[in-house]
Amino acid sequence: MKLRYGKLKTAFRHFTVIAEGEIINSNPDFGTTAGSAAFFTIQAWATDNDQAVDMIVTIGRDLGFSASRRIYVYSTEPQQPPTEAPHAYGLNFHQYLRED
Repeated sequence: MKLRYGKLKTAFRHFTVIAEGEIINSNPDFGTTAGSAAFFTIQAWATDNDQAVDMIVTIGRDLGFSASRRIYVYSTEPQQPPTEAPHAYGLNFHQYLRED
């Protein structure tokens, strides 16, 4: 609320980012299985769209995900307040069977 009404200032913008790709390495912390197609989603405080995309690609790679298809970036309302540095939260994977 403070951000919305101008009582809290930040140099960052809030984004929801969705990347489509493949699970390269299984990750028991997120319940992912190698070889599966998946959407990886994050919420991010970033300076711009490009930084938000860099964040999902880098974080995904660290978690065993390859963002090998489309990446969608949306300007959204935050669920958490900004900090002093860009950051991501709300990381989530949605595995599915791809027929292509």
